[in-house]
Amino acid sequence: MSAHTVHCGGHITLLFSIWKDARLARFQGSRGAGFNVVDGVEATIKHFDTNEPLEPGLLSQGSELDEPPVQAGDGEIRLSVTSMDGTAIAHSTELYTDLIEALREVRLIDHSESFDVEVTLSLPVSQGFGMSAAGLVAVARAFHLHSGIGKDDQYLRIAHRIERLHSGGLGDVLGIAAGGVELRLEAGAPGVGGKAVGFQTQQPVLLVWKPDESRHTSNYIDDEKWQQSISKAGEKAVRTLRLKPWGPERWPDLMLESRTFAQASDLLEEPERKTLNETVMNELRKLDLQSRVYVRLCMLGVSLAILPRRLEEPLTHEEMERIAVALRSLNLGVRHTSIS
Repeated sequence: MSAHTVHCGGHITLLFSIWKDARLARFQGSRGAGFNVVDGVEATIKHFDTNEPLEPGLLSQGSELDEPPVQAGDGEIRLSVTSMDGTAIAHSTELYTDLIEALREVRLIDHSESFDVEVTLSLPVSQGFGMSAAGLVAVARAFHLHSGIGKDDQYLRIAHRIERLHSGGLGDVLGIAAGGVELRLEAGAPGVGGKAVGFQTQQPVLLVWKPDESRHTSNYIDDEKWQQSISKAGEKAVRTLRLKPWGPERWPDLMLESRTFAQASDLLEEPERKTLNETVMNELRKLDLQSRVYVRLCMLGVSLAILPRRLEEPLTHEEMERIAVALRSLNLGVRHTSIS
């Protein structure tokens, strides 16, 4: 039984505009800006002969009970999707089944082959951390390693299309393709319509979320009022950010525009986000660390990122731990990761 494992970090959007009206999904997406993080999704695919018995312990018990094997084409697909707390995510396999069907349709993998697909998340879903995109990219790239057919862009374009089919993140796959801290100049899939630039920086960051809250992207992009307020604010921000070459020196500009976007779009005024933002800021003041960091919303969860104010002065491990301990004491979810 051959196996391939791929890790794909999450993607966080700080500002964006909505471009979802194109007939073809490859031209849908968003303009915007954000950054990629190390933590995300690990996917393992294992090719097997359908005459072979299932190896003991290959899939989690919860997955075996909740998600029966799926027939996709001629081959069998056995899917396991596990959350960051180690529990199976029920009713989560359709996203990956659709991806595998799409890969088979364009003959990037053979219809007759059977696979075990194990997907493990290290960040929560529906909190603006790009878990669906990261999962799709990780699985797609694992199949690329298996088949050796085609180019990376082909797999990314299919991942983008499947995410749009499921009304997921508009620009997460394009942001992942750009890497680092990215500016999405044109909406669409990587290599077809979508255009983005990124710069690299090794920065420790904290991701913070309210565990009992979540938001699905479709709640906003399918609402006319939210579309208008988000896109107006997002387009203004992107016009400003694209005026000069994109590099580390643009970090202060990104921080300014992301704050302005959150206010102008009214996303910061939603009660849950406003409360979370104020709570975190109050704790930072108590720790006397507010001058060391920026606090920015992650679109579109009830979540935020605590980021260094100056890239040349990264947050220290001790500072990160002090902040994390204080926020966890308030029953907030906290993850120590870094920009990748």
